Amino acid sequence: MSNTQDEKAFKVLEKAVYKAQESLEQTKHFQPFLMLLNDAGEVEVFENDIKDSAKSYTALEETLKIRIEKADVDIMALVVDTAIPDKFVEDVSMGIRVHLEEKSQIDNTIGARFLYVPYELCRVGDGEMFVKLYAPIPMGFPAEYIVK
Repeated sequence: MSNTQDEKAFKVLEKAVYKAQESLEQTKHFQPFLMLLNDAGEVEVFENDIKDSAKSYTALEETLKIRIEKADVDIMALVVDTAIPDKFVEDVSMGIRVHLEEKSQIDNTIGARFLYVPYELCRVGDGEMFVKLYAPIPMGFPAEYIVK
């Protein structure tokens, strides 16, 4: 993967994590969302009003599949608030999970990643809520959406 592709993927990842962090600070929760970088270099965000997180995620998967059929998705990030699997938990069990896939990785056997970003909701005194993020935990696996 070229440095340009790395930079684009990092840009999407960073935007996705900060969007989730901001929502957590405001509401202590965030609904799943989909973030795409299209071939024109534009970041698109898809959300829905479905309260059930699993159903919301499934609806976003359907949106993603429709968009991938158009063949203009360069990078996708499907983001959800989740418990981190026990085998990866150190001190913090809640995390922002980013399912990241890139068109540039389509020929690789392990072409997708889950990045679990552990977080804690914190408050200083009577101040505003803030989210403390920890080092991401990466996990590679075969791509599910951006495939040949």
